[in-house]
Amino acid sequence: MTSSNPLIRAAEIQTRLVALNNRQQPINVEVFLQTRPMAYKDYTDKAAGTHVDAEEFCTFSAWMNRPLRGATIILGLFHTPVGPKGLTSGHHETWAGALVKLGKKGRHLFLWDCNTEKTSGLPNFVVRSATRGQSELGEYLNGKFDLRTIWVGGKALGNNDTPFELTMQWLDEILTSGGNGPGWDSFDCVWEK
Repeated sequence: MTSSNPLIRAAEIQTRLVALNNRQQPINVEVFLQTRPMAYKDYTDKAAGTHVDAEEFCTFSAWMNRPLRGATIILGLFHTPVGPKGLTSGHHETWAGALVKLGKKGRHLFLWDCNTEKTSGLPNFVVRSATRGQSELGEYLNGKFDLRTIWVGGKALGNNDTPFELTMQWLDEILTSGGNGPGWDSFDCVWEK
C-alpha cells in the first residue's frame, strides 16, 4: 500500500494542528507540537518547492527553532514530496516525526508512517523503506544533535483511511497522553549509533 496523497494545503494542515494543540493536555506535559507543517529540508528545497503554497510550509530547521518550554518530546507533521529529488510527481508523503530527549545526552528520532506492511511473524509494522524526506530529516538531525537512535513505526492503511487522518490520530494519541501512551508500541529501532 502506498501512502502518497495529492497535495494538501498548508492552511488545512495548520488549522488541524492548532486545534489538536489547543485540546486539553495532561498536567506537566513535556510534549511540544509544531503547529506548522514541514515539507522542506532547507530553503533551497523550499525555493524549488512543489507545493502551491510553499511559503506556508516550514523547513526542518524551523521545527527545531521554536521555544520548547521545557519539552522533552518534539512532534511534527511532515508533508514531503514523493520520489527522487528534482522530480515532481505532484504527490506527497504525510508522516510524523518525534524527536525525544532521554537523559542529559543524545536524542532519539521516531518516524511514524502509514506506508507500512504487516510482516508475518513480527509484532510491529515495518516500513519498507524510508522516504526521501525521512532520510533527509535523519541526516539533518544527526548533524545538529547527538542522535543516538532512529525508530520507525506506524499503522497500515485500511480501506477508508487516509495518511493524513492516521497521522493526525497518532499525533493526538502522543500529545494527549503526554508522551506516555501506547502510541510508541509499533516502533522498531532501525539505526543505532
